[in-house]
Amino acid sequence: MKAAMRILFTMGMVLLVAALLPAMGAGEATQQDAGEIVVYSPFNDQFMQALAAPFTAETGIEVLNVVISTGETVSRLRAERQRPQADFWLSARPAILQGAFEEGLIAAYNPNGAANIRPEFRYDAAHITAVGTYPLVFFYNTQAIARANMQAPTGDWAQLLSPAYRDQVVMPHPATSGTAYSVITTIIQAHLQNNMSEDEAWQFVAGLNGAVAQFTRSGRAPQTLVAQGEYPVGIGFYDAVWQLQQEGFPLEVVIPNPVFAEPYGAAVVADAPNGANARRFFDYLLTPRAQAVLTQFGNYPVVAGVNPPVGGVSVPTEQVIDIDFLWSSANRRAILDRFQEVTQAEPQ
Repeated sequence: MKAAMRILFTMGMVLLVAALLPAMGAGEATQQDAGEIVVYSPFNDQFMQALAAPFTAETGIEVLNVVISTGETVSRLRAERQRPQADFWLSARPAILQGAFEEGLIAAYNPNGAANIRPEFRYDAAHITAVGTYPLVFFYNTQAIARANMQAPTGDWAQLLSPAYRDQVVMPHPATSGTAYSVITTIIQAHLQNNMSEDEAWQFVAGLNGAVAQFTRSGRAPQTLVAQGEYPVGIGFYDAVWQLQQEGFPLEVVIPNPVFAEPYGAAVVADAPNGANARRFFDYLLTPRAQAVLTQFGNYPVVAGVNPPVGGVSVPTEQVIDIDFLWSSANRRAILDRFQEVTQAEPQ
């Protein structure tokens, strides 16, 4: 009898352990199989590590950042269309997202928290969701501009065409940089909105070409070059300037008139290998916690209740140009071709 009891007890323990093992394994698998996402973004690794840290701590999902410009992202997504290598695209303007969606490169997704986006940053299309914003600015190195005996930029676009500015400006190239594409579309649409012709806008671009000593491949390279004193003046987005100012570089900022101030958005890559994780990351980006991290890198929040970056510039609403992003998207190929014809410039 005792022997039989021992056998039954042993069998019961074996069955209990066998029942527990799958549950224990499932718990371990949840952590191990949380997975990862690959993000294409122009933001540097320090930025992305800070942004991703709370998300990874909460979900276990690792965020792998590939630093790449907007134009190069579009080219890569096209090349990888049949076998996507990325899951998520962070920081692209509405005109670029519109074109990518029409090509089938990104998927429409309405993230949780989208209802908290401030009205001025909302878009009707599900494939365009604002994540953050910062203005397009003129910036200059106070020491370099003094050495060149130049007048600092005033915010007047026409000033950049003066002889004193010839070969003194650095900006990105629109074929590789969404920043530069925003510059060119701002110039064209400002002319059209002031009852001028597109040809006159391109004459202005030709004059600006004389001021630009280098068109960089990356939208963030001009900020670094001006900070280092290689050029006195640059054109680019404010967030990278703000970050360099925090590091002590002698940079000043001027808000041009008109100023491009559209928000940047994000998107889940079409047929992404880790699409579910990418959608969770998108949800996270619209939380107050993520928005607060953005402000630590010179970004302005798009959701209500989050303070702007400390010491950030104020953008006069009356100077903000009302950009027709659908026009910018539909005419992108023609604009890039005309830019090349007018400037004969290559990204460096």
